[in-house]
Amino acid sequence: MDFRHAVGVAVLVLSGLAGCDGDADSGSDAATCAPGPAVCDGDVRIVCEAGATVRMPCGADAYCSHGECVATSIRFPEDAGFHAERTEWWYYTGHLASGERRWGFEVTIFQYDFTTLFGIEGYGYMCHVAVTDKIAGEHYHNDIIDLKTTTWTNDPIVLEVADCRFEMDGHGRDHVVGFIHEGREKDGKASPWRIDLVVEPLKRPVRHGTDGIIPMSAAGGTSWYYSYTRLDASGTLTTPDGDFEVTGQAWMDHQWGDFDVVEFKGWDWWSLQFEDGWEIMLFQFTDWDGNLALKAGTIADPDGNLTSLEGMAAFTITPQRTWASPHTDGVYPLDWDVAIPESGWILAI
Repeated sequence: MDFRHAVGVAVLVLSGLAGCDGDADSGSDAATCAPGPAVCDGDVRIVCEAGATVRMPCGADAYCSHGECVATSIRFPEDAGFHAERTEWWYYTGHLASGERRWGFEVTIFQYDFTTLFGIEGYGYMCHVAVTDKIAGEHYHNDIIDLKTTTWTNDPIVLEVADCRFEMDGHGRDHVVGFIHEGREKDGKASPWRIDLVVEPLKRPVRHGTDGIIPMSAAGGTSWYYSYTRLDASGTLTTPDGDFEVTGQAWMDHQWGDFDVVEFKGWDWWSLQFEDGWEIMLFQFTDWDGNLALKAGTIADPDGNLTSLEGMAAFTITPQRTWASPHTDGVYPLDWDVAIPESGWILAI
């Protein structure tokens, strides 16, 4: 797939991660239990105390990971909507199928403080829609930049800019719509296209950077950042060949903060979903001198426990080939070998 999205395939063996059973209730069970490390049941911490199983909800200001309640500055449903920050975006990407047909998709909305970026008072917005026909090997896309929104409310959460519209319940159950109208495909390819999907989270949201905040440049600037790393997707895909009822799997990113995208020259980002229930998010920034300036990532296990990856030594990414654009002369890396030493991951993407 294009648009900074990669699909990973790997074979690995990991062990020793806690699982759990039981209801998500506070209090103790009458049945006895054996001493052992605390585990998580969703956002409930479960521990054996004095021979009894005790369930302790982490509450609105924390989430459970590896048996501990971890403080977070991201709260739902409030933070699913928009914020008065310098930069913000909502990203839906994924894979769709109908019979033997296969597509990739992306629908995104961006909000930027134009006062900071361009000296123009107020916010600017962008709607970006893309579809990849995997069978035909064709990529279709369009983007629209605007100084106004169609609908922009936080109660209920409805974000609509040009040909993108998100209706969000604040907990990952969202209605996602994106258009490429007839004649509007950016490269003059066939159109129209319409993505109309309902997504439903299959796992808890992932707060990146442990507490939900990550650095965004070596010079400063931070971002709140969470993802729904595994979403069930269903709906209708309108293509130049007609309408298809589709199902599939998606990923959603939401970031906002006091950073500027012009602070770095290159941004490589991967969202990896594995068949056994694991996900990995990785990103790295390249500065204007062409040097790697920042790396970070998160590993989510099948139960939603998180491992934060921080620092330049946390992982290595080695491109295996490049592609030169005939339009811009830009040279882009393709096919990566990824190593995450501490967690034992060796990946070919």
